Amino acid sequence: MYNPEEIGANQMKTAIILILTVSIATHLRAQSVEERSPEVKAAIDGVLDLFQHKSVVVLCDDHGLAQEEAFYSALVRDLRFAATIGNIIVEFGGESYQGTIDRYVAGDNVPVDELRRVWTETPGWVPGAMRLGYINVFANIRAANLQLPPEGRIKVWLGEPKIDWSKINTFPDLQPYLGQRDDNYFRIIRDEILEKHKKALLIIGTGHIFGTEPLRVKFDKAYPNTLATVVPFTGYLEADCNAKFVERAKGWPVPATVAPVTGWLKAALQLPKCSYLSAQSIEQIKKTPADKLPSHMSSTEELLHAYISGASGEDADAILYLGPPDTFTESAYDPAIYLDQNYFKEEDRRLRCCTTQRYRGKLDLDRLLQLNSVVPRKHSPGS
Repeated sequence: MYNPEEIGANQMKTAIILILTVSIATHLRAQSVEERSPEVKAAIDGVLDLFQHKSVVVLCDDHGLAQEEAFYSALVRDLRFAATIGNIIVEFGGESYQGTIDRYVAGDNVPVDELRRVWTETPGWVPGAMRLGYINVFANIRAANLQLPPEGRIKVWLGEPKIDWSKINTFPDLQPYLGQRDDNYFRIIRDEILEKHKKALLIIGTGHIFGTEPLRVKFDKAYPNTLATVVPFTGYLEADCNAKFVERAKGWPVPATVAPVTGWLKAALQLPKCSYLSAQSIEQIKKTPADKLPSHMSSTEELLHAYISGASGEDADAILYLGPPDTFTESAYDPAIYLDQNYFKEEDRRLRCCTTQRYRGKLDLDRLLQLNSVVPRKHSPGS
């Protein structure tokens, strides 16, 4: 005969064992996600993979870094980008000429002096985003789109707010437009991407994302878990520190993404006695008066961390590895700046009239020609 009490006891034991097994398995899975080792992938694959969990992926731009600009063009030319993402928002273009870039990337014949206004009519770039790497992004999107049906083409969104430079004659004239920049990116991403349940790549300077008033904080509050950030590893100030990182990167594809930023990767980005900022810069940051701190910060330590975080990528979702930092080169300038006298004259005017005293100067033809040597120049982070 069956003993009902014995059957009940056995069922209870089985239930307890099952609960414990599920609990342990759940704990181990959570632990493995939290502590999983960073994974190295070919950069295009790694960036596209981030879109599986996020609506917007941000490629933080180190202005003028040729290797990073080349990656942007390679990414948009990959057929998977148009098929699965289809939208790109860029800092190196002004919204005043959105119609012009729409026609250009659709294959229309746009005169070069009109097209050039796309990257020069911007408040945030004086005398303009003239690097060939940025211009080539537009050309490569056009080339990719010409191979695609109209409904499957890449849409470019120019992120810089509208401005009429003919009415800008002093830095105070320019200031209101500078204050609109991050709000403009937020509006485009909110209205054209997130609210329409689309995906987009954002290319923008690192300071906008990890700076003193970071866009990522604004998005985290309004649209949690929508942004993934990718920061290029541009290197420590010390050569021996870079050598340690590069040794770890032996065998990696170039370019590569490494994610998540945990474990050995985070440690490699925080090597002791290794610096991303000069001692002078650190001292200046530490002297920031309390009333000059960003509203969401309560100490200079937080401010210093924001600068280091942007330079190191230690708080990013992924690192973009572009090779050893001592191999980095500067992207060339658009030769039109010194071949077209009217273009040169207008950009020189903007530099003289409408920048702060710290950056005010003039365009120097001889220096431009030296900077644009056919032999690539070494790149310095933030140059």
